[in-house]
Amino acid sequence: MADIVVVGIGNPYRGDDGAGWAVIDRLKEVMGCSIEFVKQRGDIAELIDIFAHYHTVYLVDAYQSHALMEAWRRIDIYQESIPDEHPQTSTHGFSIAQAISLARNLDQLPNKLILYSIKGDNYAISDRLSPSVAESVGGVVTAILKEIQHA
Repeated sequence: MADIVVVGIGNPYRGDDGAGWAVIDRLKEVMGCSIEFVKQRGDIAELIDIFAHYHTVYLVDAYQSHALMEAWRRIDIYQESIPDEHPQTSTHGFSIAQAISLARNLDQLPNKLILYSIKGDNYAISDRLSPSVAESVGGVVTAILKEIQHA
């Protein structure tokens, strides 16, 4: 079993849904090949396979919500509940909460699973992040770097 992987989930051609991939790109620039990075479009079977093969998984995904929420949030899935996201609003066809729940039922969760959720506003066809999400990407990159360095 490998140690650490950072998984960016999303679609870089759906506006803010590209936030996860943008985090991966920035982390690769800073860290090179010192840990594993995966860009994923939201395939639930692939995600559960990743959970099963790593001790520590950091997920980064854009989150669509009408509720008041900070620009981004760190969620330790063993300590906190994941805010509900309706599958019909997810560009993946499933929510992260559903994937984690299925992996839990299959006993396939890693020892440590952290979700960095970035609040997105624009999911229209575009290869650009909105200014607020681009700023959040920087904050998430900094937080993940600190967390990995202190692991």
